Amino acid sequence: MPVMTELKAALFDLDDTLVDRRTAYNKFYRGFYDKHEAINRDVSWPDAKNFFWTLSPNNATNPREAFKAIQQRWPEVKGDPESHYHDYFTGLSSSMRPLPGAVEFIEALNESGLPWGVVTNGNSYQLKKVEAAGLQDMVPFVVATELHGANKPDPGPFLHALHLLELEESDAGNVLFVGDNPHTDISGAHAVGMHTAWLHMGREYPDGAPRPDLTIATVNELLEVLGI
Repeated sequence: MPVMTELKAALFDLDDTLVDRRTAYNKFYRGFYDKHEAINRDVSWPDAKNFFWTLSPNNATNPREAFKAIQQRWPEVKGDPESHYHDYFTGLSSSMRPLPGAVEFIEALNESGLPWGVVTNGNSYQLKKVEAAGLQDMVPFVVATELHGANKPDPGPFLHALHLLELEESDAGNVLFVGDNPHTDISGAHAVGMHTAWLHMGREYPDGAPRPDLTIATVNELLEVLGI
């Protein structure tokens, strides 16, 4: 994998890039499944889990809309979309842990002196995820997009991160953005001129999104790319 010698900084998505959203998502919905007899008497957990993952295309979900889809399939499930939204993010936040090797990667990144930060779709719950994962003292900054007016792929969060890195918009071509979502991470970073690395998580890259510069399985593969 080639070294990107002209990089001035790196930016990272959070969920399924540095922290293990997949495991936390499964844990939350397993608890939801166990709690609701209307679901667990109807289908097995593996079948229910497959359905719950259809509510998270491209590793992103809208919990309010997800709950509407759940009630459409199982009308006996009690509750409302707003309560599900808060339960979902509270559950995921408290269960969040770093991905294997992520702490060691971050330590190496910090020791290298390369400026970096996190740009993640979401609100203050994203900051709670960082804390639950024990990364709050290791991550230089977190741009939680809903606190700044627009979600990725809107250019706003990427440009705000450049400002926090003390870089100009013209420096975007010297920044590497790393994420797992082709439509928010890769498309958004590509649109502002950044280099991109996509965490494939065993998936095929979809049509309709700009191709990433790099495809990786874990962030640790970037140690060579970043010259660390």
